[in-house]
Amino acid sequence: MQEGAPPPRPDPAEPADRTTHVMLWLTIGVNALLGLFTLSGWFGRPEGCAGGCSWRPAGGMLWVVLVIVDVGLVMVWASVGYGHLVAMGERIGRRISAKRDDDQDG
Repeated sequence: MQEGAPPPRPDPAEPADRTTHVMLWLTIGVNALLGLFTLSGWFGRPEGCAGGCSWRPAGGMLWVVLVIVDVGLVMVWASVGYGHLVAMGERIGRRISAKRDDDQDG
């Protein structure tokens, strides 16, 4: 290194992966809309029907589409959880095999 030269710069950090944040906010938004549509349909039902009144969630087909999107989001979150469990199992397996190797060597 030459005198007076600036120190080497560290490598720039990798850009943050915002996929999890987007999925989280998308899940919160979809479930909030589903809840609002369901509650507005429940509270908007007619009063005083003999034998009870049926109710429909507000939003019509949008409610159905949101339910389908929500099922997809549940599957995505399940796959994310599965990936974390597999990674944890691999780390545990590596620790066990390293400990066995150390026991056999010593």
